Amino acid sequence: MPAAPSSVTIIKDSANRYFLSFVVEIIPETLAHTDNSVGIDLGISTFATLSNGTKIDAPKPLKKRIKK
Repeated sequence: MPAAPSSVTIIKDSANRYFLSFVVEIIPETLAHTDNSVGIDLGISTFATLSNGTKIDAPKPLKKRIKK
């Protein structure tokens, strides 16, 4: 962990599994200023279309597993 936790929450579910949640305080990094920006349009036929024309197809995990 990046720092010592200030609090820890422990949860036990009905399947006898334990989940821990840590609260850690960090100093956020500042990113370098840039004039480059891009808009994102989420759609139906394509997952996302960027304002520079790049199209991102939707991930299809089921299609990969059909062959198996």
